[in-house]
Amino acid sequence: MGMAFPANVRIVLVEPEHPGNVGSAARALWTMGLEHLVVVNPACDPRAEESYWLAHAASHVIDQMQIVPTLEAALAGTVFSVGTTRRHRRVAYPVFLPGEAVGQIRELAPTQPVAIVFGRESSGLTNPELALCSIQSTIPCAREEHSLNLAQAVLVYTTALYDASLTAAERDFEWKLVSHAEMEHFYRRLEEILRLLDTRPATTMESYLARFRRVFSRMALETRDVRLLHKLLNRIEAVVDSGQSGV
Repeated sequence: MGMAFPANVRIVLVEPEHPGNVGSAARALWTMGLEHLVVVNPACDPRAEESYWLAHAASHVIDQMQIVPTLEAALAGTVFSVGTTRRHRRVAYPVFLPGEAVGQIRELAPTQPVAIVFGRESSGLTNPELALCSIQSTIPCAREEHSLNLAQAVLVYTTALYDASLTAAERDFEWKLVSHAEMEHFYRRLEEILRLLDTRPATTMESYLARFRRVFSRMALETRDVRLLHKLLNRIEAVVDSGQSGV
């Protein structure tokens, strides 16, 4: 039985050179709802103290990660894989952006085992390693001579995976906007407090209140925001009343 997207995606690091990147990658996985990490023939100790330190609360991902000798072993059982690269290769394969690659995963294998493969910090994946993957993907950069750190690249793809898993309800914030009646009640209350403070506008109280309306009308106020404003007015009234009673 398959796993629900994006938990069906394993992240594969080929010959990582720095344990800190392994730990940071594990943290990115766990934060974005994944936990299947595979390391191929590491050039460092992937369970070094630095790895656990940078994994933070995702230390269990380091405990459970698989260490395998070859990329073929890391891809065993998968039905689809994405090889990441930052270089333009001579073989003219189509190269997909992270969101496009994730879209293909979601469409072609939403519950079956899938891998996203990342290469060495110093040299990335070789052409033969990329050839083992179903598609190639790259993160566009403003500066061609630079690339993201390995763990940063992992975060880009895991973020894309998590984003693609969100429902419409989870993706959109539902504003609980204040009603017209609630705002009018607030303005009446504001006028009461201004008069209590013996406020003397240069023109009329109506014109003075219009200035407040101008400010608040440009804001997407929610009911909870207006409740907070009422608390402020209540506090002002209480302070004024206590001062008058002490006279």
